[in-house]
Amino acid sequence: MKIRNSIVAKLLLTIIGLFIVVLVLLSIFLEQLFDSYFYKAEAERLQHRIEHMVDVIQNYPEPLNQTIVEELAKEEAGMPKVIPPWMADDVIAQLSPAQLEQIVQGRGVVVQGKQPSWDTEVPTGTSYIWALQPLVVGGQIDRLLYVIQPTTAADAIDRVRELLFFAAGLAIMLATGLAFVVSMNLSRPLVQMNKVAEQMAQGDFHGKVEVVTRDEVGRLGLTLNTLAYKLEENIDDLEREKEQLASIITSMTDGVVAADLNGTVTLANPPARRYMRAKLLTDTGSPNDRELPRELYELEMQVMRSGQQMNDEFDWQGRILVVTMVPLYEKDGASQRGVVAVLRDITHERTLDKMRQDFIANVSHELRTPLAMMQGYSEALLDEFGDDPEQRQELTQIILDETHRMRRLVNDLLDLAQLESGQFQMNDEEVNMVHLIKRIGRKFATVAHEREVHVVVEVDVPEESEPMLVQGDTDRLEQVFTNLVDNAFRHTAKGGQITMQLTRTEGLVRVGVRDTGEGIPQEDLPFIWDRFYKVDKARTRSKGGTGLGLAITRNIVKNHHGDIVVESEVGTGTQFNVLLPILHA
Repeated sequence: MKIRNSIVAKLLLTIIGLFIVVLVLLSIFLEQLFDSYFYKAEAERLQHRIEHMVDVIQNYPEPLNQTIVEELAKEEAGMPKVIPPWMADDVIAQLSPAQLEQIVQGRGVVVQGKQPSWDTEVPTGTSYIWALQPLVVGGQIDRLLYVIQPTTAADAIDRVRELLFFAAGLAIMLATGLAFVVSMNLSRPLVQMNKVAEQMAQGDFHGKVEVVTRDEVGRLGLTLNTLAYKLEENIDDLEREKEQLASIITSMTDGVVAADLNGTVTLANPPARRYMRAKLLTDTGSPNDRELPRELYELEMQVMRSGQQMNDEFDWQGRILVVTMVPLYEKDGASQRGVVAVLRDITHERTLDKMRQDFIANVSHELRTPLAMMQGYSEALLDEFGDDPEQRQELTQIILDETHRMRRLVNDLLDLAQLESGQFQMNDEEVNMVHLIKRIGRKFATVAHEREVHVVVEVDVPEESEPMLVQGDTDRLEQVFTNLVDNAFRHTAKGGQITMQLTRTEGLVRVGVRDTGEGIPQEDLPFIWDRFYKVDKARTRSKGGTGLGLAITRNIVKNHHGDIVVESEVGTGTQFNVLLPILHA
Protein backbone atom coordinates (compact mmCIF):
# COMPACT_ATOMS: atom_id res chain seq x y z
CA MET A 1 0.00 0.00 0.00
CA LYS A 2 1.35 3.45 -0.85
CA ILE A 3 2.37 5.64 2.09
CA ARG A 4 0.05 8.46 1.06
CA ASN A 5 -2.88 6.04 1.22
CA SER A 6 -2.00 4.62 4.67
CA ILE A 7 -2.83 6.58 7.79
CA VAL A 8 -0.68 4.19 9.88
CA ALA A 9 2.39 4.93 7.77
CA LYS A 10 1.67 8.66 7.86
CA LEU A 11 1.34 8.72 11.63
CA LEU A 12 4.40 6.50 12.11
CA LEU A 13 6.63 8.49 9.79
CA THR A 14 5.39 11.80 11.22
CA ILE A 15 6.13 10.81 14.83
CA ILE A 16 9.51 9.27 13.96
CA GLY A 17 10.42 12.28 11.84
CA LEU A 18 9.56 14.66 14.69
CA PHE A 19 11.64 12.61 17.15
CA ILE A 20 14.61 12.47 14.79
CA VAL A 21 14.53 16.20 14.06
CA VAL A 22 14.19 17.08 17.77
CA LEU A 23 16.94 14.68 18.83
CA VAL A 24 19.33 15.81 16.10
CA LEU A 25 18.80 19.46 16.96
CA LEU A 26 19.15 18.70 20.66
CA SER A 27 22.33 16.69 20.06
CA ILE A 28 23.85 19.49 18.04
CA PHE A 29 22.91 22.02 20.68
CA LEU A 30 24.30 19.90 23.52
CA GLU A 31 27.47 19.21 21.59
CA GLN A 32 28.01 22.93 21.03
CA LEU A 33 27.11 23.60 24.62
CA PHE A 34 29.57 21.02 25.99
CA ASP A 35 32.23 22.09 23.53
CA SER A 36 31.89 25.70 24.57
CA TYR A 37 31.76 24.81 28.24
CA PHE A 38 34.84 22.55 28.27
CA TYR A 39 37.00 24.84 26.17
CA LYS A 40 35.97 27.89 28.15
CA ALA A 41 36.69 26.13 31.43
CA GLU A 42 40.09 24.94 30.19
CA ALA A 43 40.92 28.35 28.77
CA GLU A 44 40.04 30.04 32.07
CA ARG A 45 42.12 27.50 34.02
CA LEU A 46 45.10 28.01 31.68
CA GLN A 47 44.65 31.75 31.96
CA HIS A 48 44.72 31.59 35.75
CA ARG A 49 47.67 29.20 35.66
CA ILE A 50 49.77 31.40 33.34
CA GLU A 51 48.96 34.51 35.40
CA HIS A 52 50.12 32.62 38.47
CA MET A 53 53.28 31.65 36.63
CA VAL A 54 53.90 35.32 35.76
CA ASP A 55 53.51 36.23 39.44
CA VAL A 56 56.03 33.52 40.37
CA ILE A 57 58.52 34.70 37.74
CA GLN A 58 58.23 38.31 38.85
CA ASN A 59 58.26 37.63 42.58
CA TYR A 60 60.72 34.77 42.96
CA PRO A 61 64.41 34.89 42.13
CA GLU A 62 66.16 32.80 39.60
CA PRO A 63 66.36 29.77 39.33
CA LEU A 64 63.62 29.13 41.90
CA ASN A 65 60.98 30.75 39.85
CA GLN A 66 61.91 28.65 36.84
CA THR A 67 61.53 25.47 38.87
CA ILE A 68 58.14 26.55 40.23
CA VAL A 69 56.91 27.45 36.77
CA GLU A 70 57.91 24.07 35.39
CA GLU A 71 56.13 22.32 38.24
CA LEU A 72 53.02 24.34 37.66
CA ALA A 73 53.15 23.55 33.93
CA LYS A 74 53.52 19.84 34.57
CA GLU A 75 50.24 19.87 36.48
CA GLU A 76 48.55 20.97 33.25
CA ALA A 77 50.77 18.84 31.00
CA GLY A 78 51.98 22.10 29.59
CA MET A 79 55.30 23.26 28.23
CA PRO A 80 56.18 26.77 29.51
CA LYS A 81 58.65 28.93 27.67
CA VAL A 82 59.84 32.48 28.23
CA ILE A 83 60.19 34.42 25.01
CA PRO A 84 63.02 36.97 25.25
CA PRO A 85 62.57 40.57 24.14
CA TRP A 86 64.36 40.12 20.82
CA MET A 87 61.90 37.37 19.87
CA ALA A 88 58.84 39.01 21.50
CA ASP A 89 58.50 41.57 18.70
CA ASP A 90 58.34 38.83 16.04
CA VAL A 91 55.78 36.87 18.05
CA ILE A 92 53.60 39.93 18.68
CA ALA A 93 53.72 40.80 15.02
CA GLN A 94 52.04 37.50 14.14
CA LEU A 95 49.07 38.12 16.47
CA SER A 96 45.72 39.40 15.32
CA PRO A 97 44.76 43.01 16.05
CA ALA A 98 42.41 41.93 18.87
CA GLN A 99 45.08 39.69 20.43
CA LEU A 100 47.67 42.40 20.00
CA GLU A 101 45.44 44.89 21.78
CA GLN A 102 45.06 42.51 24.72
CA ILE A 103 48.83 42.02 24.92
CA VAL A 104 49.41 45.78 24.81
CA GLN A 105 46.94 46.23 27.64
CA GLY A 106 48.92 43.70 29.69
CA ARG A 107 46.38 40.97 29.46
CA GLY A 108 47.04 37.45 28.34
CA VAL A 109 45.81 35.72 25.19
CA VAL A 110 44.44 32.18 25.17
CA VAL A 111 44.10 30.50 21.76
CA GLN A 112 42.56 27.13 20.90
CA GLY A 113 43.57 25.22 17.79
CA LYS A 114 46.91 24.35 16.22
CA GLN A 115 50.26 25.40 17.60
CA PRO A 116 51.49 28.88 16.59
CA SER A 117 53.72 29.14 13.57
CA TRP A 118 56.73 30.27 15.53
CA ASP A 119 56.63 27.14 17.75
CA THR A 120 58.24 24.35 15.79
CA GLU A 121 59.15 22.18 18.71
CA VAL A 122 55.73 20.62 19.44
CA PRO A 123 54.40 17.87 17.16
CA THR A 124 51.78 18.79 14.58
CA GLY A 125 48.38 17.21 13.97
CA THR A 126 47.21 17.62 17.54
CA SER A 127 44.74 20.08 18.94
CA TYR A 128 46.39 22.49 21.39
CA ILE A 129 45.47 25.33 23.64
CA TRP A 130 48.19 27.91 24.24
CA ALA A 131 48.50 31.17 26.08
CA LEU A 132 50.70 34.28 25.93
CA GLN A 133 51.06 36.45 28.95
CA PRO A 134 53.21 39.63 28.87
CA LEU A 135 55.83 40.19 31.59
CA VAL A 136 55.66 43.93 32.29
CA VAL A 137 58.69 45.71 33.79
CA GLY A 138 58.47 49.39 34.48
CA GLY A 139 55.24 49.68 32.57
CA GLN A 140 56.83 48.16 29.50
CA ILE A 141 56.51 44.63 28.06
CA ASP A 142 59.84 42.97 28.78
CA ARG A 143 59.23 39.35 27.89
CA LEU A 144 56.37 36.96 27.00
CA LEU A 145 55.46 33.81 28.91
CA TYR A 146 54.29 31.16 26.47
CA VAL A 147 52.55 27.95 27.65
CA ILE A 148 51.16 25.33 25.26
CA GLN A 149 49.43 22.09 26.17
CA PRO A 150 47.33 19.45 24.35
CA THR A 151 43.58 19.97 24.54
CA THR A 152 42.31 17.62 27.22
CA ALA A 153 38.69 18.71 26.59
CA ALA A 154 38.69 17.06 23.16
CA ASP A 155 38.56 13.54 24.59
CA ALA A 156 35.79 14.56 26.92
CA ILE A 157 33.88 16.15 24.10
CA ASP A 158 34.30 13.02 21.96
CA ARG A 159 32.93 10.91 24.79
CA VAL A 160 30.06 13.29 25.23
CA ARG A 161 29.40 13.17 21.48
CA GLU A 162 29.38 9.36 21.55
CA LEU A 163 27.02 9.38 24.51
CA LEU A 164 24.75 11.85 22.70
CA PHE A 165 24.62 9.74 19.53
CA PHE A 166 24.00 6.58 21.52
CA ALA A 167 21.24 8.28 23.47
CA ALA A 168 19.77 9.66 20.24
CA GLY A 169 19.83 6.24 18.56
CA LEU A 170 18.22 4.60 21.59
CA ALA A 171 15.62 7.35 21.74
CA ILE A 172 14.85 6.90 18.05
CA MET A 173 14.35 3.16 18.51
CA LEU A 174 12.10 3.72 21.52
CA ALA A 175 10.28 6.48 19.65
CA THR A 176 9.76 4.18 16.66
CA GLY A 177 8.17 1.50 18.83
CA LEU A 178 6.11 4.05 20.71
CA ALA A 179 5.08 5.73 17.46
CA PHE A 180 4.04 2.38 16.01
CA VAL A 181 1.91 1.57 19.04
CA VAL A 182 0.36 5.03 19.14
CA SER A 183 -0.28 5.11 15.40
CA MET A 184 -1.88 1.65 15.50
CA ASN A 185 -4.11 2.62 18.42
CA LEU A 186 -5.08 5.85 16.71
CA SER A 187 -5.53 4.36 13.26
CA ARG A 188 -7.31 1.11 14.19
CA PRO A 189 -10.74 2.76 14.69
CA LEU A 190 -10.11 4.95 11.64
CA VAL A 191 -9.34 1.88 9.51
CA GLN A 192 -12.50 0.22 10.83
CA MET A 193 -14.48 3.35 10.01
CA ASN A 194 -13.08 3.36 6.49
CA LYS A 195 -14.01 -0.31 6.06
CA VAL A 196 -17.52 0.30 7.40
CA ALA A 197 -17.90 3.33 5.12
CA GLU A 198 -16.85 1.26 2.09
CA GLN A 199 -19.39 -1.42 3.05
CA MET A 200 -22.05 1.28 3.38
CA ALA A 201 -21.14 2.59 -0.07
CA GLN A 202 -21.77 -0.94 -1.41
CA GLY A 203 -25.15 -1.17 0.34
CA ASP A 204 -24.08 -3.28 3.35
CA PHE A 205 -25.04 -1.51 6.60
CA HIS A 206 -24.36 -4.38 9.01
CA GLY A 207 -20.71 -3.45 9.69
CA LYS A 208 -20.01 -1.80 13.05
CA VAL A 209 -17.03 0.08 14.50
CA GLU A 210 -15.64 -1.33 17.77
CA VAL A 211 -15.59 1.66 20.13
CA VAL A 212 -13.12 1.22 23.02
CA THR A 213 -12.52 4.88 23.95
CA ARG A 214 -14.69 7.89 24.61
CA ASP A 215 -12.44 10.45 22.96
CA GLU A 216 -13.10 12.24 19.67
CA VAL A 217 -12.29 9.13 17.63
CA GLY A 218 -14.58 7.00 19.81
CA ARG A 219 -17.42 9.50 19.48
CA LEU A 220 -16.84 9.53 15.72
CA GLY A 221 -17.16 5.71 15.71
CA LEU A 222 -20.42 5.91 17.69
CA THR A 223 -21.72 8.51 15.28
CA LEU A 224 -20.80 6.33 12.30
CA ASN A 225 -22.57 3.31 13.86
CA THR A 226 -25.67 5.43 14.45
CA LEU A 227 -25.47 6.75 10.89
CA ALA A 228 -25.27 3.19 9.50
CA TYR A 229 -28.29 2.14 11.58
CA LYS A 230 -30.34 5.15 10.50
CA LEU A 231 -29.33 4.73 6.86
CA GLU A 232 -30.31 1.07 6.95
CA GLU A 233 -33.70 1.98 8.41
CA ASN A 234 -34.27 4.73 5.85
CA ILE A 235 -33.19 2.57 2.91
CA ASP A 236 -35.40 -0.30 4.14
CA ASP A 237 -38.31 2.12 4.37
CA LEU A 238 -37.56 3.44 0.89
CA GLU A 239 -37.28 -0.10 -0.48
CA ARG A 240 -40.63 -1.04 1.05
CA GLU A 241 -42.26 2.09 -0.30
CA LYS A 242 -40.66 1.47 -3.70
CA GLU A 243 -41.84 -2.16 -3.77
CA GLN A 244 -45.30 -1.13 -2.61
CA LEU A 245 -45.49 1.58 -5.26
CA ALA A 246 -44.17 -0.83 -7.91
CA SER A 247 -46.74 -3.45 -6.85
CA ILE A 248 -49.54 -0.90 -7.01
CA ILE A 249 -48.48 0.39 -10.40
CA THR A 250 -47.90 -3.11 -11.77
CA SER A 251 -51.27 -4.38 -10.57
CA MET A 252 -53.15 -1.48 -12.12
CA THR A 253 -55.20 -2.34 -15.17
CA ASP A 254 -54.72 1.20 -16.46
CA GLY A 255 -51.41 2.06 -18.06
CA VAL A 256 -49.07 4.36 -16.12
CA VAL A 257 -46.04 5.91 -17.81
CA ALA A 258 -43.56 8.61 -16.73
CA ALA A 259 -41.15 10.39 -19.08
CA ASP A 260 -38.46 13.05 -18.84
CA LEU A 261 -38.30 16.32 -20.76
CA ASN A 262 -36.94 14.57 -23.87
CA GLY A 263 -39.77 12.04 -24.04
CA THR A 264 -37.63 9.16 -22.73
CA VAL A 265 -39.66 6.71 -20.68
CA THR A 266 -38.44 6.49 -17.05
CA LEU A 267 -41.27 4.36 -15.63
CA ALA A 268 -44.01 2.26 -17.21
CA ASN A 269 -46.18 -0.58 -15.97
CA PRO A 270 -46.97 -3.65 -18.16
CA PRO A 271 -50.28 -2.32 -19.62
CA ALA A 272 -48.60 0.93 -20.68
CA ARG A 273 -45.70 -0.95 -22.28
CA ARG A 274 -48.10 -3.17 -24.22
CA TYR A 275 -49.98 -0.14 -25.56
CA MET A 276 -46.76 1.70 -26.52
CA ARG A 277 -45.08 -1.33 -28.08
CA ALA A 278 -48.09 -2.01 -30.27
CA LYS A 279 -48.31 1.64 -31.32
CA LEU A 280 -44.58 2.05 -31.98
CA LEU A 281 -44.45 -1.22 -33.90
CA THR A 282 -47.19 0.10 -36.18
CA ASP A 283 -45.68 3.58 -36.56
CA THR A 284 -41.95 2.84 -36.74
CA GLY A 285 -41.67 -0.91 -37.25
CA SER A 286 -39.71 -1.27 -33.99
CA PRO A 287 -41.35 -2.16 -30.64
CA ASN A 288 -39.08 0.22 -28.73
CA ASP A 289 -40.91 1.16 -25.54
CA ARG A 290 -38.15 3.47 -24.27
CA GLU A 291 -39.55 6.47 -26.16
CA LEU A 292 -43.04 7.94 -26.06
CA PRO A 293 -45.16 7.47 -29.19
CA ARG A 294 -45.62 10.56 -31.29
CA GLU A 295 -49.12 11.35 -29.97
CA LEU A 296 -48.02 11.14 -26.34
CA TYR A 297 -44.89 13.21 -27.01
CA GLU A 298 -46.97 15.94 -28.66
CA LEU A 299 -49.33 15.89 -25.67
CA GLU A 300 -46.29 16.13 -23.35
CA MET A 301 -45.10 19.27 -25.16
CA GLN A 302 -48.53 20.85 -24.64
CA VAL A 303 -48.51 19.91 -20.96
CA MET A 304 -45.00 21.33 -20.48
CA ARG A 305 -45.99 24.60 -22.12
CA SER A 306 -49.21 25.00 -20.16
CA GLY A 307 -48.00 23.47 -16.89
CA GLN A 308 -51.46 22.03 -16.31
CA GLN A 309 -53.22 18.68 -16.55
CA MET A 310 -54.49 17.78 -20.00
CA ASN A 311 -56.74 14.99 -21.30
CA ASP A 312 -56.93 13.47 -24.76
CA GLU A 313 -58.38 10.43 -26.48
CA PHE A 314 -56.60 8.15 -28.95
CA ASP A 315 -57.63 5.21 -31.13
CA TRP A 316 -54.71 2.74 -31.00
CA GLN A 317 -55.01 -0.62 -32.74
CA GLY A 318 -58.78 -0.61 -32.39
CA ARG A 319 -58.53 0.24 -28.67
CA ILE A 320 -59.90 3.55 -27.42
CA LEU A 321 -57.56 5.09 -24.84
CA VAL A 322 -58.23 8.12 -22.67
CA VAL A 323 -54.94 9.74 -21.60
CA THR A 324 -54.62 12.00 -18.55
CA MET A 325 -51.22 13.70 -18.35
CA VAL A 326 -49.83 16.00 -15.63
CA PRO A 327 -46.40 17.67 -15.27
CA LEU A 328 -43.79 16.55 -12.73
CA TYR A 329 -41.73 19.14 -10.85
CA GLU A 330 -38.38 19.13 -9.07
CA LYS A 331 -38.11 19.51 -5.29
CA ASP A 332 -38.05 23.28 -5.60
CA GLY A 333 -41.51 23.14 -7.15
CA ALA A 334 -40.51 25.54 -9.92
CA SER A 335 -38.60 23.63 -12.61
CA GLN A 336 -40.26 20.80 -14.53
CA ARG A 337 -38.56 17.42 -14.86
CA GLY A 338 -41.08 15.46 -16.92
CA VAL A 339 -44.65 14.20 -17.04
CA VAL A 340 -46.70 11.25 -15.83
CA ALA A 341 -49.64 9.90 -17.79
CA VAL A 342 -52.43 7.45 -17.08
CA LEU A 343 -53.73 5.49 -20.09
CA ARG A 344 -57.21 4.10 -19.54
CA ASP A 345 -58.72 1.64 -21.99
CA ILE A 346 -62.38 2.56 -22.39
CA THR A 347 -63.03 0.23 -25.31
CA HIS A 348 -65.21 -2.03 -23.15
CA GLU A 349 -67.22 0.92 -21.80
CA ARG A 350 -67.76 2.26 -25.29
CA THR A 351 -68.74 -1.22 -26.45
CA LEU A 352 -71.19 -1.52 -23.59
CA ASP A 353 -72.63 1.87 -24.42
CA LYS A 354 -73.03 0.79 -28.02
CA MET A 355 -74.57 -2.50 -26.89
CA ARG A 356 -77.06 -0.64 -24.70
CA GLN A 357 -77.93 1.61 -27.59
CA ASP A 358 -78.21 -1.37 -29.92
CA PHE A 359 -80.25 -3.23 -27.32
CA ILE A 360 -82.76 -0.40 -27.06
CA ALA A 361 -82.87 -0.14 -30.84
CA ASN A 362 -83.27 -3.92 -31.24
CA VAL A 363 -85.97 -4.24 -28.58
CA SER A 364 -87.80 -1.30 -30.07
CA HIS A 365 -87.48 -2.84 -33.50
CA GLU A 366 -88.65 -6.26 -32.33
CA LEU A 367 -91.65 -4.83 -30.44
CA ARG A 368 -92.68 -2.25 -32.97
CA THR A 369 -93.82 -4.69 -35.65
CA PRO A 370 -96.06 -6.93 -33.47
CA LEU A 371 -97.44 -3.88 -31.70
CA ALA A 372 -98.21 -2.24 -35.03
CA MET A 373 -99.91 -5.40 -36.28
CA MET A 374 -101.89 -5.79 -33.07
CA GLN A 375 -102.91 -2.16 -33.23
CA GLY A 376 -103.96 -2.39 -36.88
CA TYR A 377 -105.96 -5.60 -36.53
CA SER A 378 -107.51 -4.43 -33.28
CA GLU A 379 -108.67 -1.22 -34.97
CA ALA A 380 -110.05 -3.30 -37.85
CA LEU A 381 -112.05 -5.41 -35.42
CA LEU A 382 -113.36 -2.31 -33.66
CA ASP A 383 -114.39 -0.90 -37.02
CA GLU A 384 -116.27 -4.19 -37.62
CA PHE A 385 -114.06 -4.93 -40.62
CA GLY A 386 -115.57 -7.76 -42.68
CA ASP A 387 -118.77 -9.66 -42.01
CA ASP A 388 -117.22 -13.08 -42.47
CA PRO A 389 -116.75 -14.82 -39.08
CA GLU A 390 -113.78 -16.76 -40.47
CA GLN A 391 -112.07 -13.51 -41.45
CA ARG A 392 -112.64 -12.05 -38.01
CA GLN A 393 -111.35 -15.30 -36.52
CA GLU A 394 -108.20 -15.00 -38.63
CA LEU A 395 -107.57 -11.43 -37.44
CA THR A 396 -108.02 -12.48 -33.84
CA GLN A 397 -105.60 -15.38 -34.35
CA ILE A 398 -102.97 -13.01 -35.78
CA ILE A 399 -103.34 -10.75 -32.75
CA LEU A 400 -102.95 -13.77 -30.45
CA ASP A 401 -99.86 -14.98 -32.33
CA GLU A 402 -98.21 -11.58 -32.09
CA THR A 403 -99.06 -11.46 -28.40
CA HIS A 404 -97.36 -14.83 -27.90
CA ARG A 405 -94.40 -13.54 -29.88
CA MET A 406 -94.11 -10.49 -27.62
CA ARG A 407 -94.45 -12.69 -24.56
CA ARG A 408 -91.67 -14.97 -25.76
CA LEU A 409 -89.49 -11.94 -26.41
CA VAL A 410 -90.11 -10.50 -22.94
CA ASN A 411 -89.52 -13.90 -21.30
CA ASP A 412 -86.31 -14.36 -23.22
CA LEU A 413 -85.15 -10.90 -22.19
CA LEU A 414 -85.90 -11.64 -18.54
CA ASP A 415 -84.13 -15.01 -18.70
CA LEU A 416 -81.08 -13.46 -20.36
CA ALA A 417 -80.96 -10.64 -17.80
CA GLN A 418 -81.13 -13.13 -14.92
CA LEU A 419 -78.46 -15.34 -16.47
CA GLU A 420 -76.06 -12.46 -17.03
CA SER A 421 -76.63 -11.03 -13.54
CA GLY A 422 -76.09 -14.39 -11.80
CA GLN A 423 -79.60 -14.39 -10.30
CA PHE A 424 -80.89 -17.20 -12.49
CA GLN A 425 -82.10 -20.03 -10.28
CA MET A 426 -81.37 -23.59 -11.35
CA ASN A 427 -82.46 -26.86 -9.77
CA ASP A 428 -79.36 -29.04 -9.76
CA GLU A 429 -79.90 -32.76 -10.12
CA GLU A 430 -78.37 -35.70 -11.90
CA VAL A 431 -79.36 -35.55 -15.56
CA ASN A 432 -79.12 -38.62 -17.78
CA MET A 433 -78.01 -37.17 -21.10
CA VAL A 434 -79.06 -40.26 -23.08
CA HIS A 435 -82.67 -39.90 -21.95
CA LEU A 436 -82.59 -36.12 -22.48
CA ILE A 437 -81.33 -36.27 -26.06
CA LYS A 438 -83.80 -39.00 -27.02
CA ARG A 439 -86.63 -36.96 -25.52
CA ILE A 440 -85.60 -33.93 -27.60
CA GLY A 441 -85.62 -36.14 -30.73
CA ARG A 442 -89.15 -37.35 -29.98
CA LYS A 443 -90.30 -33.78 -29.32
CA PHE A 444 -89.38 -32.65 -32.83
CA ALA A 445 -90.61 -35.77 -34.64
CA THR A 446 -93.91 -34.14 -35.65
CA VAL A 447 -92.23 -30.92 -36.78
CA ALA A 448 -89.75 -32.93 -38.82
CA HIS A 449 -92.58 -34.78 -40.51
CA GLU A 450 -94.43 -31.55 -41.32
CA ARG A 451 -91.36 -29.84 -42.74
CA GLU A 452 -90.05 -32.95 -44.45
CA VAL A 453 -86.71 -32.78 -42.61
CA HIS A 454 -85.00 -35.99 -41.49
CA VAL A 455 -83.97 -36.01 -37.78
CA VAL A 456 -81.30 -38.50 -36.66
CA VAL A 457 -80.38 -39.16 -33.01
CA GLU A 458 -77.03 -40.93 -32.53
CA VAL A 459 -76.04 -42.12 -29.06
CA ASP A 460 -72.47 -43.42 -29.15
CA VAL A 461 -72.43 -45.07 -25.71
CA PRO A 462 -71.74 -48.79 -25.12
CA GLU A 463 -74.57 -50.54 -23.27
CA GLU A 464 -72.25 -51.97 -20.60
CA SER A 465 -70.76 -48.51 -19.76
CA GLU A 466 -71.84 -46.36 -16.85
CA PRO A 467 -74.79 -44.00 -17.32
CA MET A 468 -73.83 -40.69 -18.93
CA LEU A 469 -74.78 -38.30 -16.11
CA VAL A 470 -74.19 -34.55 -15.67
CA GLN A 471 -75.01 -32.23 -12.79
CA GLY A 472 -77.49 -29.60 -13.87
CA ASP A 473 -81.03 -28.34 -14.36
CA THR A 474 -83.02 -30.71 -16.61
CA ASP A 475 -85.42 -28.02 -17.81
CA ARG A 476 -82.62 -25.56 -18.67
CA LEU A 477 -80.56 -28.19 -20.48
CA GLU A 478 -83.67 -29.18 -22.42
CA GLN A 479 -84.11 -25.49 -23.29
CA VAL A 480 -80.53 -25.43 -24.64
CA PHE A 481 -80.97 -28.32 -27.04
CA THR A 482 -84.51 -27.25 -27.94
CA ASN A 483 -83.14 -23.84 -29.01
CA LEU A 484 -80.37 -25.45 -31.05
CA VAL A 485 -82.67 -27.92 -32.81
CA ASP A 486 -85.33 -25.24 -33.39
CA ASN A 487 -82.64 -22.97 -34.84
CA ALA A 488 -81.50 -25.84 -37.11
CA PHE A 489 -85.09 -26.37 -38.37
CA ARG A 490 -85.43 -22.69 -39.24
CA HIS A 491 -82.28 -22.78 -41.38
CA THR A 492 -82.68 -26.23 -43.00
CA ALA A 493 -84.63 -26.53 -46.22
CA LYS A 494 -87.11 -29.31 -47.12
CA GLY A 495 -85.32 -32.61 -47.63
CA GLY A 496 -82.44 -31.69 -45.34
CA GLN A 497 -81.19 -33.52 -42.27
CA ILE A 498 -80.62 -32.63 -38.62
CA THR A 499 -78.35 -34.89 -36.57
CA MET A 500 -78.06 -35.01 -32.78
CA GLN A 501 -74.98 -36.94 -31.68
CA LEU A 502 -74.09 -37.83 -28.07
CA THR A 503 -70.54 -39.00 -27.26
CA ARG A 504 -68.19 -39.23 -24.28
CA THR A 505 -64.65 -37.81 -24.49
CA GLU A 506 -62.02 -37.27 -21.76
CA GLY A 507 -64.42 -36.72 -18.86
CA LEU A 508 -66.78 -34.61 -20.94
CA VAL A 509 -70.17 -35.19 -22.54
CA ARG A 510 -70.32 -33.83 -26.07
CA VAL A 511 -73.65 -33.18 -27.74
CA GLY A 512 -73.45 -32.15 -31.37
CA VAL A 513 -76.38 -30.62 -33.29
CA ARG A 514 -75.61 -30.60 -37.01
CA ASP A 515 -77.81 -29.42 -39.90
CA THR A 516 -77.50 -29.28 -43.66
CA GLY A 517 -78.81 -25.72 -43.96
CA GLU A 518 -77.39 -22.67 -45.66
CA GLY A 519 -74.58 -22.20 -43.13
CA ILE A 520 -73.20 -19.08 -41.49
CA PRO A 521 -70.53 -16.84 -43.11
CA GLN A 522 -67.19 -16.87 -41.30
CA GLU A 523 -67.30 -13.13 -40.67
CA ASP A 524 -70.59 -13.54 -38.77
CA LEU A 525 -69.52 -16.43 -36.50
CA PRO A 526 -67.98 -14.25 -33.72
CA PHE A 527 -71.25 -12.29 -33.38
CA ILE A 528 -73.92 -14.98 -33.38
CA TRP A 529 -73.91 -15.04 -29.55
CA ASP A 530 -74.85 -11.35 -29.35
CA ARG A 531 -78.38 -10.39 -28.48
CA PHE A 532 -80.67 -9.74 -31.45
CA TYR A 533 -77.92 -10.58 -33.90
CA LYS A 534 -79.21 -12.21 -37.05
CA VAL A 535 -77.30 -13.39 -40.06
CA ASP A 536 -80.25 -12.06 -42.05
CA LYS A 537 -79.26 -8.41 -42.12
CA ALA A 538 -82.70 -7.38 -43.38
CA ARG A 539 -84.19 -8.95 -40.21
CA THR A 540 -87.01 -10.65 -42.07
CA ARG A 541 -89.34 -12.69 -39.95
CA SER A 542 -90.06 -15.41 -42.42
CA LYS A 543 -88.02 -17.75 -40.23
CA GLY A 544 -89.25 -16.50 -36.86
CA GLY A 545 -87.07 -16.18 -33.76
CA THR A 546 -86.31 -13.31 -31.43
CA GLY A 547 -82.53 -13.19 -31.88
CA LEU A 548 -81.98 -14.08 -28.19
CA GLY A 549 -81.98 -17.87 -28.35
CA LEU A 550 -78.25 -18.41 -28.88
CA ALA A 551 -77.33 -15.79 -26.25
CA ILE A 552 -79.55 -17.58 -23.70
CA THR A 553 -78.19 -20.97 -24.78
CA ARG A 554 -74.58 -19.92 -24.27
CA ASN A 555 -75.26 -18.42 -20.82
CA ILE A 556 -77.07 -21.59 -19.66
CA VAL A 557 -74.16 -23.76 -20.80
CA LYS A 558 -71.70 -21.45 -19.03
CA ASN A 559 -73.75 -21.73 -15.82
CA HIS A 560 -73.37 -25.51 -16.10
CA HIS A 561 -69.54 -25.07 -16.24
CA GLY A 562 -69.54 -26.16 -19.86
CA ASP A 563 -68.76 -24.64 -23.23
CA ILE A 564 -70.35 -24.36 -26.64
CA VAL A 565 -68.55 -23.98 -29.97
CA VAL A 566 -69.78 -23.62 -33.52
CA GLU A 567 -68.48 -24.81 -36.90
CA SER A 568 -70.13 -23.68 -40.10
CA GLU A 569 -69.59 -23.50 -43.84
CA VAL A 570 -71.85 -21.58 -46.21
CA GLY A 571 -73.88 -23.92 -48.39
CA THR A 572 -72.93 -27.02 -46.37
CA GLY A 573 -74.42 -26.53 -42.93
CA THR A 574 -73.69 -25.72 -39.30
CA GLN A 575 -72.77 -27.79 -36.25
CA PHE A 576 -73.03 -26.70 -32.60
CA ASN A 577 -71.07 -28.74 -30.04
CA VAL A 578 -72.06 -28.55 -26.37
CA LEU A 579 -69.44 -29.77 -23.88
CA LEU A 580 -70.51 -30.57 -20.31
CA PRO A 581 -68.46 -32.07 -17.45
CA ILE A 582 -69.54 -35.66 -16.79
CA LEU A 583 -70.61 -36.63 -13.28
CA HIS A 584 -68.55 -39.58 -12.05
CA ALA A 585 -70.25 -42.05 -9.73
